Amino acid sequence: MSSNKTPQGVQILGSAAAEGNPAMFCDCDVCRKSWQNGGKDIRMRTCYKLNDRVRVDFGPDNLAQEYKFQLHSERLEHLFFTHSHEDHMEEILISYRGAYFSHPVPGSVLKIYGSAQTVSSLEEMLRKFRYVKNMEDLQLELVPLEMFQPCEIGSEDMTVWALPADHMKDDPAKQPVIYVMRCGKKYLLIANDTGYFDDCVWDFLAAQDFKFDIVIADCCFGTRDCPHGHMGGQTSLDVKNRLTEMGKLSPDCQYIVNHFSHNCGGVHADFEAYFNPHGIEVGYDGMEIFFPADRIVFS
Repeated sequence: MSSNKTPQGVQILGSAAAEGNPAMFCDCDVCRKSWQNGGKDIRMRTCYKLNDRVRVDFGPDNLAQEYKFQLHSERLEHLFFTHSHEDHMEEILISYRGAYFSHPVPGSVLKIYGSAQTVSSLEEMLRKFRYVKNMEDLQLELVPLEMFQPCEIGSEDMTVWALPADHMKDDPAKQPVIYVMRCGKKYLLIANDTGYFDDCVWDFLAAQDFKFDIVIADCCFGTRDCPHGHMGGQTSLDVKNRLTEMGKLSPDCQYIVNHFSHNCGGVHADFEAYFNPHGIEVGYDGMEIFFPADRIVFS
């Protein structure tokens, strides 16, 4: 994907839930089929790249993703975390910015964003590593985000809003988020690890005058329905239908489901058969989703 000033779309670096697919130690029917099929049925843990400098989530497969997709993490400047679950936030890899392990460009700073609870959790975990002397050694700046408040990234011509996710409700001390991202004149919604949106999220979206050009939505349960914590089946369709009824999808919006568990009972072809007739594409590792060309504004 091009690394022009403003992100031109998003690349799915991983499309699986916490266990990956095929899952380790597992001999279920989905995992056996996935080994046989290969290709799009081999899934690493979910995260995204907008360009060389902006990503969403940084999980335990990130080193493998670095090599496979030539990510060049030394160029990374802005990293957004959806939440602190280990398949989305691998603090050990972040600690490798320390001088004992790597040599970042002197004076470069990696800004890390997330809910106040998420960035606090990351800092707490980083400080426990014996090779981390202090946060300055890692050249990190932790940026807690307020729900529904815009975060401007002027160097990328981006605005980012963190919205509360329907996830981890059994742990009220945590605050997972989904992200609305303005990239130039285009809008992206990244909403994995959430169930059907809370009323406050629908109210926020209803009050905005933008339409989404790309939506990537949770589908951990595949074709099986799940309304809370994650989505799948009918709930995935319900979210798209409500966004459509609200007029929040552009006429040429690319709508993708992603973040699949092997426990959902299906493989990639099953998901396509279920979702494609509804105008929904199925995510896979390496998938590149570009904003429509006529909406791209080059600086």
